[in-house]
Amino acid sequence: MIEPRWFVPDLDDPNDMTVQEHAFAAALSGSTARLVCPGVGDFLIPAEYGDHGDDTLVAGLSFTDLAAEPRLGLVDFGVHYRSGRINGGRLHNQLYSLSDQTPSLSLTATGSVDALAERTAEWLEAVLARPVVLYVWLHDGYAYAARYAFADTSETLAQSYSADRAPSGQYAAVIAAGHVQGRGWLQTAGLPTPDLYLHIRGDMESAAIPAGVHAETRRGPLPGRWYE
Repeated sequence: MIEPRWFVPDLDDPNDMTVQEHAFAAALSGSTARLVCPGVGDFLIPAEYGDHGDDTLVAGLSFTDLAAEPRLGLVDFGVHYRSGRINGGRLHNQLYSLSDQTPSLSLTATGSVDALAERTAEWLEAVLARPVVLYVWLHDGYAYAARYAFADTSETLAQSYSADRAPSGQYAAVIAAGHVQGRGWLQTAGLPTPDLYLHIRGDMESAAIPAGVHAETRRGPLPGRWYE
């Protein structure tokens, strides 16, 4: 049986990737073969196909919460590779441009193709090991907000909020306090301490769960639209 691999080019024409791009992808595919696991998808976007704002190959991974209904993609992260250099971090989930929303994911390195592929694989392995949890806020017995986060740094991956189910006046108060982003999306980091959390993936040894937040294994319906 053929073992699954990440970062295998799927091209209309092999010439759509440069020789160095092919070499980096092949080295990275080999270096990450032992990391392939359920709930994590890969993507490889040659500079020729890119819409991410620079002339680089993009190689990245995405987390999915397999237990969510429907399954929910949580974060895209990866590297932009150009001859002799990589820049890595969180990626926009459609354009795959680098984002500064999750500073702990930042990566920069220079070197040979093989050295950069190995450095990228080490970085991806470290990110895969990080603890991801789902925090949930309850009011009158119903969930009104939820947030996926890296539990070691409390950086948000995805979140949702339902003003209809939230305590009266809370939405306006949190927005007035400046916890808002983009199209008026409330940032759940501005809410009180969550009521519970669920372990989604990763090693919880480095997790820093707020005091008083209890662990849960069951989940009920979560309201609202998911956003970053």
